Order: sequence, then structure tokens, then C-alpha cells
Amino acid sequence: MATRFTLEDWDTQFSRQAAWTRATRTHLYRRANLLRAERVLDVGSGTGVVTEELAARTKGQVVGIDLDQQMVAYAQKRSGQADYRSCDAHALAFPNAWFDVTACHFLLLWCRDPEKVAREMVRVTRPGGAVLVCAEPDYGGRIDHPELPIGPWQAEALRREGADPFMGRKLRELFALPEVREADVGVMPGLWDPATLRIEFDGEWALWERTLADVVSPEELARLKAADWAAIEAGSRLAFVPTFYSLVRV
Repeated sequence: MATRFTLEDWDTQFSRQAAWTRATRTHLYRRANLLRAERVLDVGSGTGVVTEELAARTKGQVVGIDLDQQMVAYAQKRSGQADYRSCDAHALAFPNAWFDVTACHFLLLWCRDPEKVAREMVRVTRPGGAVLVCAEPDYGGRIDHPELPIGPWQAEALRREGADPFMGRKLRELFALPEVREADVGVMPGLWDPATLRIEFDGEWALWERTLADVVSPEELARLKAADWAAIEAGSRLAFVPTFYSLVRV
């Protein structure tokens, strides 16, 4: 049985993910002229980590929406600058062409109908505006050295939770819509630093132990965790999950 994550645990995990992808988000914000945006929407805002960053980088109104009402309540307590609402990404409760910038971060892989969510994000974005898909992973391209079975196990665990572990490679296809003028798609670079791997070890394994508990035995997880740490200590560890992003011009 997977270990239950608290809202505080999820906030910590979302903060870690946001740190990994911050350089790419900053690049996307500049290209989308976020500073001058009057209305900004963060779809799948979670505990508000990226939403508050968006609010800090524009003088306009920023709204974060999430289907999970507990996460919305958590985000509302941040005393930040954004407005948070409970809303389904498959049916955004906003008029057509309402936002200058619409963004999401590690969202589409979790959606039951990502094509519909993509259409909704484009619908609520004004002509001349931008949809920023800030991060979507693709576990089908994961590289581990020394070779460890984390990638296939993660992909299977995500499928069991209803997610698409190969979402990253599908971004261009998702946004091949009549309303879209262009969609630039890229992959984030990776950096392997032994000190960072040590610092991230406990946080990574807290997530893996939750995610993989229903896929492999506790004994196998313990063996893998020990092998992972040994490779880090030996200086040979490398782990890379291709994480895609897209700047969609409406």
C-alpha cells in the first residue's frame, strides 16, 4: 500500500520540481512577455508554488485553479498575491480569450483527456497571447547509470494511477489546433552534480517509495535504494528524465 502524502509533503515535492525547472520557466516567461500580462491563469496550481512565482513576475491578476479542493484551500493560506479557485481543467470556467498567458506545470500527464485540456487552455487565451506548458516528463526516455529499473517501474506506477508516463513527446500533437499559430517544443537540459544528488536523495526516495510501493516489494525497493546510494557515493550515478516544454502562440 502506498504511503499517504500530506499536503505539506506535496508542497515540498512541488517546490522541488519547481526548482528543477525554474530556468526553463524564466525563459518562457520572457518570451511570453509575462511582465506585461494583465490576466494570467495557472492550470493545475496545486499548493500554489508556481502560481505565486507567476504573480511575483507580473503586475496583472493571476488566478490558480485546481480540481483538488484541499490543495486550493492550502494555496489560499499562502497569503500570496494570486487568487485560487476550484475548477476542472477539462471545463475551464472562464470566457473565451480572457487571459494573456495561460500556464501549467507537470499537469497534462495527469489529465484523463489531455487533448480537451489543451483545447480549453487555448480557448481561454486571447489571440496574440501564449500558453506555457512549463514541464511535462517522458519516462519512456529515462536514462539511469548504473542501469537501475526505476524508469520502467515509474512508468508502470504512473499508468496505475491513471497518468500518461510518455506525455512529454506528445506536446506538439496536443497543440496542433486551428487556433494555434505556432508551438515551439523543447527538452530541458540536465545537470548531474554529486552534491545535489546527495541532497535530493531523501526527497526523491520519499516520492519513489510512495509511487512504487504497489509495483515492487519492499525488499526490492530497499535493494534498489541501497544501489542508488552506492552509485552516488562512488560518483558514477546519472539519472535523466527527458522533460519537455512548449511555448504555444495563439
